Amino acid sequence: MMTRDSQPIFSYRRTLHERNQIRKRMVAHILRANFKKEFKTIRRQVGDQFFTIDLMSEDDEIAAKIVNPCIMPCKKISSGKFRQILSAILVLKSIDSKRKLLIFTNKKMYEEFSSSIASMPNPIRDTACGIIMSWIPLSDEFDNYEYSEPATAFRDNQNSFSQRRGQQ
Repeated sequence: MMTRDSQPIFSYRRTLHERNQIRKRMVAHILRANFKKEFKTIRRQVGDQFFTIDLMSEDDEIAAKIVNPCIMPCKKISSGKFRQILSAILVLKSIDSKRKLLIFTNKKMYEEFSSSIASMPNPIRDTACGIIMSWIPLSDEFDNYEYSEPATAFRDNQNSFSQRRGQQ
């Protein structure tokens, strides 16, 4: 007779999901404090597909997608993670909200993506136009990145992209 393992096979995935849920609650708390609105996760239909919007304000005016750090600290954003971020940008661009936020929870990843997208060819670079890229520094027991800081502020870099594009 076979016995069940005491540890689930995918416990690591479950803990990663839990970490991301904690990050989402922390970001929602900071957005609520900054915008004086309630935020919740919703599913929104775009064309014939449904997409998850990580945080949407109760009045649908602010939509946010959250970019969490890679599982393993890496020197460079992987092409898969980069595509995932571009996909989040396309989803944000496709919904009808006045303010669209792409929120990074890791400063190093935010800085790397910002500089990387600025050096991309126009079709890729232009996808980020109209999206407010920002970072909210989160520090908690499971992220030991050298860049983590206490979650105190919402760093809004709304103009960084248009300024950078104007210089080219």
